[in-house]
Amino acid sequence: MPSLNGKTLSYLPNLCMPQALLRAVLAAELLAMILALVVATDLRDFFVNLGLHSLFVLWVTLASIFTLCFISRFLSKPSVFQASAIVFGTVASFTLVASILGLLMSAGGEWVSDVLTSALFIFKNLVISLVITLVLLRYFYIHGQWEETVEADSAAKYDALQARMRPHFLFNSLNTIAHLVHIDANKAEEALLDLADIMRLTLDKRSRISLKEELNLTLAYLRMEGLRLGAKRLNVKLDMDQNSLPLDMEIPPFLLQPLVENAVYHGIQPRQDGGLLTVSLYDAGDRLDVTVTNPLPPSGMSTHTKGNHIAQENMVNRLHLAYGDRANLKIQKSVQQYRVSFSIPKE
Repeated sequence: MPSLNGKTLSYLPNLCMPQALLRAVLAAELLAMILALVVATDLRDFFVNLGLHSLFVLWVTLASIFTLCFISRFLSKPSVFQASAIVFGTVASFTLVASILGLLMSAGGEWVSDVLTSALFIFKNLVISLVITLVLLRYFYIHGQWEETVEADSAAKYDALQARMRPHFLFNSLNTIAHLVHIDANKAEEALLDLADIMRLTLDKRSRISLKEELNLTLAYLRMEGLRLGAKRLNVKLDMDQNSLPLDMEIPPFLLQPLVENAVYHGIQPRQDGGLLTVSLYDAGDRLDVTVTNPLPPSGMSTHTKGNHIAQENMVNRLHLAYGDRANLKIQKSVQQYRVSFSIPKE
């Protein structure tokens, strides 16, 4: 849900942020300009009215926003009705105060003798401010419902994509462990623990995990595949300095491991003599750069091209769901090497 100053105030956006405050000021100034155009008779009259309306509208807008920010500190998840009532009451109160002050200033500090004119002036201001507030609240409510729908849809798509990433790994791992049981019980036990860690994270419903967890998952996967393919066929180079990496950085689960799995399955496994798999992670200030490089199989050998494209498309979709346009997947293919890389913002 959108929040005010860290607290949830129903469907309202975070009005306490500088960006939201700037947008509110611009919208208020636009309203003042429209009101000035309605009553102006010439250019000079327009600028005079623009100044007066700007003072009135900006005062009501800023005072209402600051008050709502303060009130939000003491509220925890009010209902839609409560939040709407708070906003209406706040805006109406400051509109009333501003209207009375405007009347007093225009009369030189004394109450205007024409009570009916004064009441009509206050009533018009209240109606205009409340109608505009109602339109804005309706917009915020619809926008909030739309964001919830998009978020839920994205989460469902994300889960579906994650579930399709590893159709063969479990069966290969179980076969490897079954083979090891009769040869090396200790290695079989270690492999079972690695597989348990991988499956535990697979069943984890968190939308974000730490980079350290992702690295541990990837290393566990590589140990499993090393047992299956053999150390001579699967050579791994980790190009990273874990002391300088933001290991506490929160990322979507299974961003690195599927790329490594893809490299093993489509690059290393088809080669009779295996090859070198390089995993590179680099802290680029406000971003994290990730690269996975593997050799290409000999020409003419089956490389599961269709499955490779599906896995890459899944990764593109997952990155888009998680980061939008702030992340992208790049593929570089040479005569002997295949390199997949992506860069994501540090959040």
